[in-house]
Amino acid sequence: MTLVLEVVTESLSLRREHVFPDFEKDARFNPTWWHSGSAKSPVSYCRFLDNGEEVGRAKILPGSRSYAGYTTWSCPPAGVTEIDLIEIRPDLRRSDKRYGRQAVEAIGRTYGQPVIAMSLDETSDTFWRSLGWTAHPHPDGDRYRILFTSA
Repeated sequence: MTLVLEVVTESLSLRREHVFPDFEKDARFNPTWWHSGSAKSPVSYCRFLDNGEEVGRAKILPGSRSYAGYTTWSCPPAGVTEIDLIEIRPDLRRSDKRYGRQAVEAIGRTYGQPVIAMSLDETSDTFWRSLGWTAHPHPDGDRYRILFTSA
């Protein structure tokens, strides 16, 4: 089984414009993540489908060139694919279908490697580590989130 990544809303412009995701309302997903706009562009909002059923969502920042303060990692000149937000429906998390892993793999295939993500909390840290990603703590300590990289 291969999870299908479908782009819902996208702006690849380098202008700083508001981009609003065009997701259908679904109480199974965090509404504060998926129904507000983004001032960051380029941005791509996508959803993940299994046999036509939406199982996850993501906000991707293609060509990101941020995070120079993380001294154990250097951003490639062409930038990286940054997963700004990713959510698998709560009722499908930790299933044997491994939707989170499949979604991250689909992002890498679609938007390119390497892929990075910032820690949101201890639960997300555990997820990124389970993928074998490298954790890069900020040298200034705990007031900064951990950067996770696929390569």
